[in-house]
Amino acid sequence: MFFNALPTIIQSVQAVEAAVPMPQAGQQKLNLILGTAATAWEVSQVVQALPKATTVQAVQTITNLTVATLNAAGVFKHTTPAAASK
Repeated sequence: MFFNALPTIIQSVQAVEAAVPMPQAGQQKLNLILGTAATAWEVSQVVQALPKATTVQAVQTITNLTVATLNAAGVFKHTTPAAASK
């Protein structure tokens, strides 16, 4: 079973590396892949005919995980607005 998943795992790693080409962000990248896999597994355990709400919840979970990972890796730079001149 896991050997059959190897091509998908490799593609996932390559996709994350392409999206987040930052050194020293390996743990965040791994967390993204594992979190996405866990969410996909949970969704697969639900009845085959997924209700819209279940699908939207899964996408939201993966999106939140992705944003948190990219924030932790420093991809999204947050700046504070400049103070108004006197």
